Amino acid sequence: MKVYSIFRSGHLLVLLCLFTVEGKKSPTGKHTCRKGLLSQVTENLYTKASSLKSSVPKDLIKNTRLLKKTTKMLFMTNCNVRDQLLSFYMKNVFSHLGMESEKLFVISAFRVLQENMNACLPCAPSTRLTSAVKNIKKTFLKLGEKGVYKAINELDILLPWIQAYIQTIV
Repeated sequence: MKVYSIFRSGHLLVLLCLFTVEGKKSPTGKHTCRKGLLSQVTENLYTKASSLKSSVPKDLIKNTRLLKKTTKMLFMTNCNVRDQLLSFYMKNVFSHLGMESEKLFVISAFRVLQENMNACLPCAPSTRLTSAVKNIKKTFLKLGEKGVYKAINELDILLPWIQAYIQTIV
């Protein structure tokens, strides 16, 4: 059992190094688009997100959703919504988690995803929060600690959005 755990940790380190190397900036100082990496990171995220979901309490709030169907359309078409939603997860959701290897992997993978999606289809940065993400944040904050659990449990909604978006650029 311990050998398997060490192997998984070693495998995790190799993947993190790969993501770091793949996500490096080009000599011009900008990230380069790595479409294959986007698909690979997303596939690995499904497994890690499932593990992460099992490590937090189950979402018992059934009458409230953070990620709504209308937000999906905005995610697919509006780069600011995409960027802000991924940033929301990194800054607001994952910041409440401990620093175990599974959680670090998810955080690192989200960062690599965001950088590579921006490299593939650059987006002018917006200082104004989009109304969709503003509503998500408002609901998230209203739920308190349960908002973290809800957001993590809704990764099974967000990851297919990310995968569908990646299919449009690949």
